[in-house]
Amino acid sequence: MSLQDWLRAHAGRVFLGGALGAALLLAWGLLAPGLALAGWLTGLLFWLGIALGAYALLAVHALTGGRWLAPLFPVLAPAVATLPVFALLALPLLLDAAALWPWIIEPVGIKPDVARLWLNLPGLVLRSVLALLGWSVFGLLLVGGGARRPGIGAPALILHAVAVTLLGLDWILALEPPFRSTAFPMWLGVTQVLAALAWAALLRPEPRGGQGKAGDLAGLLLAAALGAAYLGFAQYLVAWYGNLKPRADWYLPRQEMPWLLLELGAIAASALLPVLGLLPARLRRSPRALAWIGGGVLAGILLHMSWLVGPRFGPWMLPAAALGTFAIGGLWLGLAGGPFAARLRREVPHGA
Repeated sequence: MSLQDWLRAHAGRVFLGGALGAALLLAWGLLAPGLALAGWLTGLLFWLGIALGAYALLAVHALTGGRWLAPLFPVLAPAVATLPVFALLALPLLLDAAALWPWIIEPVGIKPDVARLWLNLPGLVLRSVLALLGWSVFGLLLVGGGARRPGIGAPALILHAVAVTLLGLDWILALEPPFRSTAFPMWLGVTQVLAALAWAALLRPEPRGGQGKAGDLAGLLLAAALGAAYLGFAQYLVAWYGNLKPRADWYLPRQEMPWLLLELGAIAASALLPVLGLLPARLRRSPRALAWIGGGVLAGILLHMSWLVGPRFGPWMLPAAALGTFAIGGLWLGLAGGPFAARLRREVPHGA
């Protein structure tokens, strides 16, 4: 039994496990709301990243067409169809938003115009709602058909570029607002595509009865890993070369323990593993090897998300992140692997 079939068969139990994890994190939040919400945010960024990467791939296919999506559609489509669920999963962040974004109460070190026009709670909520609503609407349109549809694919990609920029600025960089990076939204978008491809590799690396098709997924996975690694390194190189205080203040705490080990693990799992592991042609054509590499890439991305969110909250944020990832993953997988997957089991015809 494949992992995808197992998730479909046990979707109810997975959902209940996620609900139990959410209840435990809620109890933790009564004692340490900042840690609990940081853990919830980390899990949300990780699982939402898979769904948004799948959204980007479906939008590209709607714009260009091609055979490459056919074996991936049964995995990617349920992830995209569940995007409205993430609007509900984001609501707990508002229980004590100031614990995540202190500038909501006291915008220390922020220019008055920036606080008035951008860094404020109503603006944060409005931008998040519009982004999640846009993704949800276009996501449902994208899973509605497999044929080439530029009229849907083009606006879906334009919305995605804007919304990912807002997500990166508001949900991640705004945790420590003096730091900013123009390359960060592009890195985030490519990393989400990498996460979606790794998810497809883990669940279903090639179509039933289509031996040898795993190489297409391997090529996409390798390209996405190289792109994410390049953008991440370029971002760090610019910050290091410029040596400006706001950027140094953001990076220096992340070079201390345990965050340094976390990032080294993330680089090894999400960059070195796919690049080196997919160089041999034999491994590129092996569904089993792709599944192991996909799982490693997802673990590396989760470590990196924890590295992005965690340093301001301290090392205890790491178990909170693990619990938040488990909780949101259970709730999401119970839907994406169960009722949504059952409705979207078809494959896009080759050449669509």
